[in-house]
Amino acid sequence: MTEALELAPPRGHIAKRFLEPASVAIVGVSTSSGEAYKAGGRAVLEHLRIYGYAGEVTVIHPTATEVDGRPALPSLSAMSSVPDVVVIAVPAAAVLAVLEECAAVGAGQVLILTAGFADMGEAGHALERTLLDYAKQNGINVVGPNSTGLVNVRTGLAMSMTSVLTEGIPIAEGGIAVIAQSGAIGSTVVERARDAGVGISHIVSTGNQRDMDIPDFISYFAGLPEVHTVALYMESIRDGRRFAAAVEELHAANKRLITYLGGRTAAGEQAAASHTGKIIGRGALELALLRALDVTVVDDPDDLWVLGAMTAPSRRQFPRQWGMVAYSGGMAVLATEQLASAGVVFPGLGTSTTQRLKKQLPTFAAIPNPLDVGPGSMPVHFGGYLAAVAEDPAVEAVCVPLPMGARGWNAQSVADILAVRRDTGKPFVVLWYGGRAVDSYIKELREGGVLVAESPSDLGRLVRALLGPQRVLDARSADQGKSATGATTVGGAHALQLLADQGLDIAPMTVCDSASVGSAAAALGYPVVVKSAGEDIAHRTELGLVAVNLSDALQVEDAVARMAARCEVADPRWLVQKMVTGGGGVDPHRTHR
Repeated sequence: MTEALELAPPRGHIAKRFLEPASVAIVGVSTSSGEAYKAGGRAVLEHLRIYGYAGEVTVIHPTATEVDGRPALPSLSAMSSVPDVVVIAVPAAAVLAVLEECAAVGAGQVLILTAGFADMGEAGHALERTLLDYAKQNGINVVGPNSTGLVNVRTGLAMSMTSVLTEGIPIAEGGIAVIAQSGAIGSTVVERARDAGVGISHIVSTGNQRDMDIPDFISYFAGLPEVHTVALYMESIRDGRRFAAAVEELHAANKRLITYLGGRTAAGEQAAASHTGKIIGRGALELALLRALDVTVVDDPDDLWVLGAMTAPSRRQFPRQWGMVAYSGGMAVLATEQLASAGVVFPGLGTSTTQRLKKQLPTFAAIPNPLDVGPGSMPVHFGGYLAAVAEDPAVEAVCVPLPMGARGWNAQSVADILAVRRDTGKPFVVLWYGGRAVDSYIKELREGGVLVAESPSDLGRLVRALLGPQRVLDARSADQGKSATGATTVGGAHALQLLADQGLDIAPMTVCDSASVGSAAAALGYPVVVKSAGEDIAHRTELGLVAVNLSDALQVEDAVARMAARCEVADPRWLVQKMVTGGGGVDPHRTHR
């Protein structure tokens, strides 16, 4: 979205060549053995050895004949076969010469670890364009520059210089593929997931993503059985149409994309510009595109792996009708306030459910939801209460808030939650507000696909990400959702037109004054949606400035009169749009308010 590319499908088949190579050559390996921290090509060499990569690894060094016990060759042309991937870790000024050698031997995939290009201003931009132009002319695919590398945990392809691979325990194999435009952020996300016992399948650092782009890797992961979630940290979307195509491909495979968007505010964009050359002024629009594509957008990078560890619900949009069962009244209050502010609804329990519970809870005059059954229910009866609430037809997801001071009951609580979740198939969310003593239980819940929040504020933030800001119910929550994203508002027809320009299917629309709404609606054809066209208004639904499914001129007239009374401007303008129902595509009436 920040730069126009030729419209072409995402290249998952090329990403496969980078992440499933049979041979790797490394150009730029230090021969020094006294480094406290091995960087660049030397780190890649060590990590491939430690993780047991079984493919052929060749060291290219102009003078050395051996590095770390591996034979070294003076050039790529001295190899007996063409390597699948060439890792370049030489200074920026020497990269072009290595690319020329790659072209000479026919090497088609290059991973450039070297920084000092678009991340270093206009001179770096010029050098980067020279390199990428040369690579394109010679059929060379490039990851980077300014990448920390690529990792396939299953095969041991630790083709990366990130220290997270060797500091601490090894990374455990799991179903979350991490893509990060910032190598440092990606490594931190992986490290914190590893320390929490959450497994990772791949680590992709795209760097300046001048050739191989985020959509290429999303497309690859869409077809990979061992990946169920893509966790993405990004600072820019280069082409909205290719990105949208990759996301739809991932969704079609019933997989999730969870994203942290850096540079969504004016200040963040300035920082991203100096980091990866992001073009200023697109952050809010990129956020809007993510929302339109039903991507889960998080406000804390930790949430990438916390949400990623949760088993995805069977439907794309996370349910908002929840039940709650607690045995600590205080914990129930903390959880309820956070969930309600995030947009969760607690429906009344059905007659059969209340009768079932009253048999077990004879002292209850009424059976509310949320339900506090008290400590007397523990540990024997809690599972029965939990099952009764979870099986209620009106309950689509279940929250269980657990206290710290009940350690004798922890094992049984975990067993009950996992059993009921398995039997009902409904999403479970646990707020466990405790200390390190419950870490092993939290790990067990996450391994069972349960979402665990470790503080009340974590719970609210995670659920806001799951439900999305369009599902916030009241004005106070709307303000919280606005501050959570921190985004400058891009609203009304301007945002929709920008999305349409990026290839999204936007329903026909017209912007007009109050006197012209009726004729505009008739021209578009009923039913229509009418909403405020103010560019700086967020949360139009919560403010009563959206009317949907208007089927005749009288309904349009009444809706405009009602909404005009709520507007703070004397002569409001209106966005009139054709009402689209059904199908699985983007619904702009829901997403852009």
